Amino acid sequence: MSLEQYLQTLAHSEGPIVYADLMELSGLVDEELEEFSRWWPDIPGDKRKSLLERLATVAEDNADVDFSSILRHCLDDEDDMVRETAVIGLWESDDHTLVAPLMALLKADPSEQVRAAAATALGKFGELAQDGKLLPRYGERIKELLLDVLESDAASTHVRRRSLEAAAAFNTPRISELISDAYESPDQDVRTSALYAMGKTCDPQWLSTLLEATGDVDPAIRYEAAAACGELGEEDAVPHLITLAQDEDLQVQLSSIQALGSIGGYLAKRALQRCAKSEDEPIQEAAQTALEALEVEEDPSAFKFLS
Repeated sequence: MSLEQYLQTLAHSEGPIVYADLMELSGLVDEELEEFSRWWPDIPGDKRKSLLERLATVAEDNADVDFSSILRHCLDDEDDMVRETAVIGLWESDDHTLVAPLMALLKADPSEQVRAAAATALGKFGELAQDGKLLPRYGERIKELLLDVLESDAASTHVRRRSLEAAAAFNTPRISELISDAYESPDQDVRTSALYAMGKTCDPQWLSTLLEATGDVDPAIRYEAAAACGELGEEDAVPHLITLAQDEDLQVQLSSIQALGSIGGYLAKRALQRCAKSEDEPIQEAAQTALEALEVEEDPSAFKFLS
């Protein structure tokens, strides 16, 4: 089936999207992308969104496909949900040419959901800049924009939360103040974003706050506290995480197990070995995955390439 035939089918058929046919959309070059652009508006909005979601899923499972040109094209789609889905599909990309369009979306897109997704995507580039994998000027622009959003009364709570999470990698004194303020918020979602941001700073100054939060009555707070402890990698958190590995909430248990795997050490490994013997399949699988990651960290030669 040619690209044109496939696009015609998408535009006019009411049948389901077939995974095998999605390969037609991988690695489009300029002329093919022009053809895609001509047919794209004829595809119903809900089907455009569903297609992008399928493309993102396939790309996660198959490193040999490349749908980035389509996803980037859809950043200008007339449908809010399509634009949001396109941004989410590009979250894993490290192409620096995405910084400008993502910043434009965060600044001015009419959809709150699109702006929030753009803030999250920019967080990835902020981390790259902090790691020296992106030119400093990009990092400065991203940081300034995120701070502008955080200091703005016009931004919604949702957009401010995602901007705080994205800004955390820069870990400036002002960002630390904003994280502290967010953690004191009466809004549970804002507090969970603050905990997430604490982890993303990779700054041990937050450890005592995180350890206290592991005892919170709210499972969402315990979940984020455990995950953030894993990001910090401080062994002092291990006893608290071992306790949370027996939490009444499954998601808290899984977050704690993953954090134990990230931190490592004798106590963490022993706890994971116990969890791997659990009769609860999700717990057992999570512990096995964490133990395998620890084994590779301790002995890189243990890594097994897939054939």
